[in-house]
Amino acid sequence: MGSPADKSRLCLVSRQPRSRCLPAKAVQSLVASAARRCRRCLVFVAMAFSFASCNASTWGAIAAGVAAASATPYAAPTSSTKLMLFGGQGHQTYLGCLNCSQYANDSILNEYGPHGSRYSSASILNQYSEYGSPYSTYSACNPYAQDPPVIVDGAGSFYGRLTINAYHPQRIHDETVLAWLSGACR
Repeated sequence: MGSPADKSRLCLVSRQPRSRCLPAKAVQSLVASAARRCRRCLVFVAMAFSFASCNASTWGAIAAGVAAASATPYAAPTSSTKLMLFGGQGHQTYLGCLNCSQYANDSILNEYGPHGSRYSSASILNQYSEYGSPYSTYSACNPYAQDPPVIVDGAGSFYGRLTINAYHPQRIHDETVLAWLSGACR
């Protein structure tokens, strides 16, 4: 049986009959979902609620939703953290360093290195490789990839997945990296 908080209902418009009010958990889930999709969406949700004459408990549910969306299982990299890509079955194949200098041998930005070359089988930039193909499930460049490369550091902390699949739940959120990847995958 649920707690009293689970059964509380929040009216978006104060004059709505109680039967048309949303459960507190639904408001919290709605806000968390919007906040995860994009921070700008959160502004629109907040504006919609403000025009709807929300009461204090509704704003509490909104705050809980934002907090839930902010709690992420991903680590936050420091500037000195080397971010590495691994792909393939079981993520056993090293695909290079994501944030290393373009002159580092293992950088994905080093076009002469094994991980930045458009001809290397261990490169996300090779459109014919398992990791750069628009059709491979292990590819960063497949818009429907189910198991794209993971981003980890030397300690094994998980930072997300490098993919152009906008619907993958573990996709990274760094717009600069995603813009670069979109261009590289063309």
